[in-house]
Amino acid sequence: MTNSLALGSPSPRQPLRILYVHHRSELGGSPASLRHLIQRLDRDRFEPHVFCPPGPAASAFAEAGATVHTGPVAGFTHIWASTYRGRRWLLLVRELINLPRHLLAFRRVLRAHQFALVHINDSPMIPAARMARGASLPVIWHLRSALPAHEGPRRAAFVRRSISRFATASIAINNDVGRSFDVGSTTIPNPVDLGRFQPGDPADAKRELGLPPEHVVVAFFGFLYPSKGFHDFIRAAALLKARGVVARYLIVGGAVRGRAFFETTFGWTLRSLGLATDYEADAHELVERLGLRGEVEFVPFTLDTVTHYHASDIVVSPSRGPELGRPVLEGAACGRPVVASGSLTGAGIILPEETGALVPQRSPDALGAALHELALSPDLRARFGERGRRHAEAEFDADISAQRVMQIYTAVLEAQ
Repeated sequence: MTNSLALGSPSPRQPLRILYVHHRSELGGSPASLRHLIQRLDRDRFEPHVFCPPGPAASAFAEAGATVHTGPVAGFTHIWASTYRGRRWLLLVRELINLPRHLLAFRRVLRAHQFALVHINDSPMIPAARMARGASLPVIWHLRSALPAHEGPRRAAFVRRSISRFATASIAINNDVGRSFDVGSTTIPNPVDLGRFQPGDPADAKRELGLPPEHVVVAFFGFLYPSKGFHDFIRAAALLKARGVVARYLIVGGAVRGRAFFETTFGWTLRSLGLATDYEADAHELVERLGLRGEVEFVPFTLDTVTHYHASDIVVSPSRGPELGRPVLEGAACGRPVVASGSLTGAGIILPEETGALVPQRSPDALGAALHELALSPDLRARFGERGRRHAEAEFDADISAQRVMQIYTAVLEAQ
């Protein structure tokens, strides 16, 4: 290990500063996972700092105990749910315009503080990783979403080469993501606070939310993006209604950009150019068209989702791409059976026919069939839920996850 005293860095008794780089301002699964890590860092060993755009995510990191440095972040988006195609290439122009400001702000932060390493919190932030390595800092690269399987192979190769070149070590959130990048990543599932997300009484939760206790409640958690599969969820609900299943369906999360955004000049311009869509309006229109107004309830974004998980008899995560999102983990932690798509094997996150069911992507029929079976079988729901909780305790515990990440930090720093 390099003699830190000779380099003028903090004494061994002082915590080492870790700089996390996060690229988006809004809340979601990625910042939630980083927040869990920050909260559980050993403060005697590590001092967390975050560089990110201003906004709700920055506030969440500060509340978790990190020193937050806000500034513009530019990246190169090439993941399965977000690629450059058609008019979306204009978004790359935006990133290139932001790039000089991003590099200047990031350089100032690097020079103002003595960091031990930089932790990149998703794959798009190639400029930040390159600058960190140029400053002779080790880089941990957290891979949170898979590359597109059949689109832009040269762009995917560029991303892989960049990670291989600039990452000292990398972490993938599941086995599917690790295979997608194929850069020798260590798999560490996203963390869940098992003390907060734990089994609870469904009848009490349903009464608290004003839901009929006798109805089966099926819940979708996540922002209203097509890639999350909300269209398939709504269509599956219509199939169950046609089969006579009495149920209530929750869509918990709302839109990143809702009606108020699209009423602004900027929002109207983006929609006119085909660069943004009012998916919340799309979801409401689909519910009306399928005659589900009385069955489907839209719940705005909330940080306190535990009661909604407790009220749910089944949690649904119908991803249209190679992704098993945070609701799969949180649903299992709450002892709820999960029906999901996004993986052929479960990626170590869901155990097919043990903690839930895997169905093909973009298939409301298959999703509806799995939901129908669970809706009619309380015993099957209970068995999946119990096994899901045990799996969550073994694999998703936030404290264990933080310990595994800190072990990577230690190994990388000792090798310098």
